[in-house]
Amino acid sequence: MTPLANNIRRVSSADGGIVLDVRRGTLFRLNPLGARVLDLLDQGEPLPRVAYLIGAEFGVALAVVQTDVSEFLHSLKIHGVLDPSGPKA
Repeated sequence: MTPLANNIRRVSSADGGIVLDVRRGTLFRLNPLGARVLDLLDQGEPLPRVAYLIGAEFGVALAVVQTDVSEFLHSLKIHGVLDPSGPKA
């Protein structure tokens, strides 16, 4: 189940990704890490596992990843990208 709001469309690539709010016509660029976080959430991974997988994949301490993922999701919520009933930042 996607964590994105209904009005959001997303494309991922090796360079990161693009998030488009079709209602407002705004575009957001994602770096590879941000795109990977959304890919994992889209695959149904719970937030703690997302942080663990990102930390293992990029060789970053879990505490750092947890903080970064939380801040990233909070930013997406502020901009209306995430479904309000989605993962908690």
